[in-house]
Amino acid sequence: MANTPPKDKRFESGEIVFWCHQCGHKYSVHYGMVDEQYKFDVYIDYLAPRERRRIYSDYVKGVPIDEFDTEQRFHKLPKNWSYDTKLFEIKQDSLTDEEINFKLDINQPETLKEAYDKGFLVKRSNIFHGSIESEITNAGWRIHKAYSQDWGINRTPNYTTVTCSKVYRTYDEAQKEVDEHIAEYKRQAALSDYDWSVEQIDKVLGYYKNIYNLTDSEVKQYRDWILSQDDIENIEIRIHFGNLEWRDWDRHKKWHGIETNM
Repeated sequence: MANTPPKDKRFESGEIVFWCHQCGHKYSVHYGMVDEQYKFDVYIDYLAPRERRRIYSDYVKGVPIDEFDTEQRFHKLPKNWSYDTKLFEIKQDSLTDEEINFKLDINQPETLKEAYDKGFLVKRSNIFHGSIESEITNAGWRIHKAYSQDWGINRTPNYTTVTCSKVYRTYDEAQKEVDEHIAEYKRQAALSDYDWSVEQIDKVLGYYKNIYNLTDSEVKQYRDWILSQDDIENIEIRIHFGNLEWRDWDRHKKWHGIETNM
């Protein structure tokens, strides 16, 4: 059925999957656990190592950071207090022997699933992403659990949505897509300035042809006229309100329509 993805692109809740992630001009492989799939959209939870941080102070004795809440009670500042005085510490529990000896292999999704089932990996949404701070006022001091308004900037999100055609069951499949994007960058870099400019012109002409159902002959007339101009490296074209327009970055920065002898 048209509204149903093919069988090899239907994913079950709890399945480990991979995809090609783009951040700016960079591509990399990301992985996570399927939450659910709705038609062609796959909702995926990022995974992360389990939380091992604990908070220690004279009043807080090793409370796990994800269980800690801002202290209700204020305390007196210690004698000889200064801005450099450390009022609390955050320490990490050691890895268990089982965690140390566990063989996690990104090329074997079943090991990621096993690590999740054992609690070595957890959904990233369960990890505390804020900060622990000393709140000092005239009433004394206390440990404060804070969430920055911009904590998500340049950080891995907790979950994402990927179209099923771009979701893979193996790392190598996702890495292949990453490699294809990088290869395309290298291909473009190897072009001459002229060839690259012609390629950009042809892309816009291709869009124009498809949108307005032009014939190859009609498109060729536009192309021949454009390529007859000087300094093709400086020429840009666009589709604007149904018209094809051009400009020269050096000489004619205003956009101009293109008339051909149809």
